[in-house]
Amino acid sequence: MIFRYPGGKRRLAKQIISKFPSYDEYREPFCGGGSVFFNIPSDKKRWINDLDVDLMSVYLALRDRPKEFIDLCRVIKPHQQGEELTSAKDGGRKLYNKRLKAAFDYFSYNKECDQALRYFFVNRTVFAGRVVYDIPSRMYFSNPSGWNIVKTDKLEKAAEILKDVKITTDDYKEVIEKDGDNVVIYIDPPYVVNTKLARTSQLYKHSFTLDDHLLLRDILLSCKHNLVISYDDDKDGLIRELYKDFNISEFNHTYCGTTCKKKKSGKELLITNF
Repeated sequence: MIFRYPGGKRRLAKQIISKFPSYDEYREPFCGGGSVFFNIPSDKKRWINDLDVDLMSVYLALRDRPKEFIDLCRVIKPHQQGEELTSAKDGGRKLYNKRLKAAFDYFSYNKECDQALRYFFVNRTVFAGRVVYDIPSRMYFSNPSGWNIVKTDKLEKAAEILKDVKITTDDYKEVIEKDGDNVVIYIDPPYVVNTKLARTSQLYKHSFTLDDHLLLRDILLSCKHNLVISYDDDKDGLIRELYKDFNISEFNHTYCGTTCKKKKSGKELLITNF
């Protein structure tokens, strides 16, 4: 994977994929950082979607103009030994590369530059990988080492995987309900715990309300495709109640959100309709 993404399933991807039945087409309506997507076979028909246009612009750039995009990324050099340092905020300790901090400030407020490069640079260097341009309090530079990715071949590998992939920014309902043959759909929606947070603390640009969780369940109940759904095991039991007619199993997940300093262990649910 190429993104730093809150709530990502990088460590759980293979475990989740092991639950998939045999399939010819893979769909992911809440793609996010794509941890599961990047671990499925590239010979399958694939469709990834997310309502976050800025995020998906990076996937589109890697699919449609990979050399141009990767070259643009590499114009911005990673931290070099001996470069001048600065603080993330006024008055703070000088811990971070001043040149990269200036690039971060430029991209954070620039709606006229290449938007795929903008999102990708901010995602790699912002606190917790959380990119929500309209909440300045959460947009601060703290991970310059994240830009070291341009020294690797990860972008080239991602571009190769993305060849021939259908990429959209539609409502998730379109992805779930469209006809297809032998389709498996992996659903990783915003979690209930995120719904209950204040807007400035929510992990994603597009979050769910309680009504959204109910609507998703109703849509999935009528879905004709095979579904694999990951959700939080919320303390009020909402998800267990909503999905009582599905098959539910548990798995442990180590995570760190946007504010915790130490990783925590939690129990999550893996839900299927088969």
